[in-house]
Amino acid sequence: MAIRNPLGAIAGLKQASIMPGAVFIGPWEEIDHDKFIVIAGVTQDKVLACTVLINSRINPYIMRRQKMLDCQVYVKSENYDFLSHDSFVNCAQPMIGNTTHFVGDEYKYCGLLDESDLVLVRQSIVESGLLTDEEIEKFDL
Repeated sequence: MAIRNPLGAIAGLKQASIMPGAVFIGPWEEIDHDKFIVIAGVTQDKVLACTVLINSRINPYIMRRQKMLDCQVYVKSENYDFLSHDSFVNCAQPMIGNTTHFVGDEYKYCGLLDESDLVLVRQSIVESGLLTDEEIEKFDL
């Protein structure tokens, strides 16, 4: 009889959850509460992610900067049981990190964006001009 490793199985499930559209929640540097993170693209060992701002309105700093404002994707809470209110995916600062970052205990998997919202997030990232052509190709945006 094989010995089962339930912790290994959990890590395996989280690894399988690291895909475009996946939403995680966890700590954020210099912020006193957890933030949602949307995975916009994945390679074998890297992820391209955006933060989800859980605010009822967009930060005034962003409101005064059209280019950043254009990178906000509105998502309705009625479509996502992990959101308590309508929110904005901030695509103005895409980040590239390691997939292993999301496998540990620090981040919790919340669910997936609808396909239509994921398309808008990915388009917003590409149209932001913040990624190189190589990065766009690498993450299949």
